Amino acid sequence: MICVLCNRRLLTAAVLIGEYPVGPKCSRKAGLMPLAAKRTGLVKPGPLFRRHASRQELAQLELFEEVQP
Repeated sequence: MICVLCNRRLLTAAVLIGEYPVGPKCSRKAGLMPLAAKRTGLVKPGPLFRRHASRQELAQLELFEEVQP
């Protein structure tokens, strides 16, 4: 298996974009971990998602999303 973003070999994917695998480092750098947690669009968690996603990454707010009191 090869990461779609950096073309490195992977044993298992941290995030899947459609059917394409993305490695854990690339998914962190691209900000795909929070999207995978929400299962937004075609971004889905891979089999190693829970081991690689930190609480801070999953709890971050969207950059331009309005916060309602």
